[in-house]
Amino acid sequence: MAFYSCNRYRIVVLVLVALILWQFFRLLPQKATDIIETDIEKLEDDKYNKHKQDKVKVRVYYEALCPDSKHFFVRHLRPVTEKLSEFLEIALVPYGKATTREEKGHYIFQCQHGEEECYANKIHACVIEAVNMTTGVQVTECMIFDNLDADAALDRCASQFKIDPDPISDCATGERGAALLKKHGDDTHTINPTFIPTITLNGSKDNQAAILKNFLLEVCKLIDMPLPPPCL
Repeated sequence: MAFYSCNRYRIVVLVLVALILWQFFRLLPQKATDIIETDIEKLEDDKYNKHKQDKVKVRVYYEALCPDSKHFFVRHLRPVTEKLSEFLEIALVPYGKATTREEKGHYIFQCQHGEEECYANKIHACVIEAVNMTTGVQVTECMIFDNLDADAALDRCASQFKIDPDPISDCATGERGAALLKKHGDDTHTINPTFIPTITLNGSKDNQAAILKNFLLEVCKLIDMPLPPPCL
């Protein structure tokens, strides 16, 4: 009986050792895979670090009620911004072919598409100041899609992107909105655009026809190798 007990004991030990070894070797490849995947992700991040530090600088000179501005925002600016936000530094300049004069300490604006456009431009200016770059592009694109009633456009788009419209309305109807629009006017006059929208890339307003036709391509031309996937 002692002989059989000893054999049973050995069998149990062997089974336990086999189970331990099986479990060890089963987990080992998974851990190795995890390490490899982590290393690949780190390499991907490192690969684009220079691009993320040396962003393409985009300035968009536009008007809130301009059909060509609407087309650019909807077809080009928002999609490209959402694809390449880490590689872009975007400044929106809502003013266009407006004029500014000062009377008794207040700014008076005249806009190409009337008084409602001046008010809409102020709302856009206040949105841009209040939110981050990508959200600013998304909200202004949402508004410009149907901007004939600027207050309604703000309410609709603020609700969609979960931002509070009240501070923006207060800004647009007060001195801050006028000051922001004056600032955008000064910025616009420095490049004296002949067409709205005008887009500058890294300070240059060359190749406007190409930019308005294929904004993604023109931006990607300014990104060094390796190109991010949206550019391939």
